[in-house]
Amino acid sequence: MNYDRPELLERLAAEYVLGVLRRRARARFERLCDEFPDALSARQRWEDRLLPLSLALAPVTPGADRWPRIQRAVDSMSDSGAAPTARSALRRWWPLALAASLIAAAVLIGKLTFWSEPVWQPMAVLAPANAAPLWRLERSADAARINIRTLGPVTLKLTQSYELWVLPSGGGNPVSLGLLPRQGSLERHLTPAQRTLLLAARQVAVSVEPASGSPTGLPTGPVIIVAPIARAT
Repeated sequence: MNYDRPELLERLAAEYVLGVLRRRARARFERLCDEFPDALSARQRWEDRLLPLSLALAPVTPGADRWPRIQRAVDSMSDSGAAPTARSALRRWWPLALAASLIAAAVLIGKLTFWSEPVWQPMAVLAPANAAPLWRLERSADAARINIRTLGPVTLKLTQSYELWVLPSGGGNPVSLGLLPRQGSLERHLTPAQRTLLLAARQVAVSVEPASGSPTGLPTGPVIIVAPIARAT
């Protein structure tokens, strides 16, 4: 499974927080959060979104007259000699109840995802010297996310990749913002440190790196693009 896809991490995080992931899937996602900061960030975002909803819901306590009926229903299902009516009804209705729960969860995920959709602001256009633009960069209003859109054909050996860097305004070493896509678009969530640098920076750059990115945390190949960052309006 490709965990570099932001939409996949968002879906898994939402299902994890809603409690609809099965035991093994929950354990896998928890390990993923330990290994990948993007997965942990996605989970924390969904926890922040859903916690206010859980606090707003008042607990419902069954009336005193309901408890004997609940107990009798439980006893009838656990008694092997009892009539199968209750158990048959349970078997008949639990798929519908499960489907209703999943539909409600899907609706909630869809609404929260829609509500959280950022308004993208222009950030930079990346083009080599005397060549057509290859990528367009956009960022969310809070600069916590960037969106990278491929504008033209990206030709490069399979053993190489293009890596995006933010150049600190006060000097210092470039900081990686990740690999650039060869096609399509890619949304990336920034760490607090990356976000702080990006808000103050004036330029970004692109270098040629090995397929998995720079092995040193700094540009190792030729820098083919340096582009100014558009100021947020």
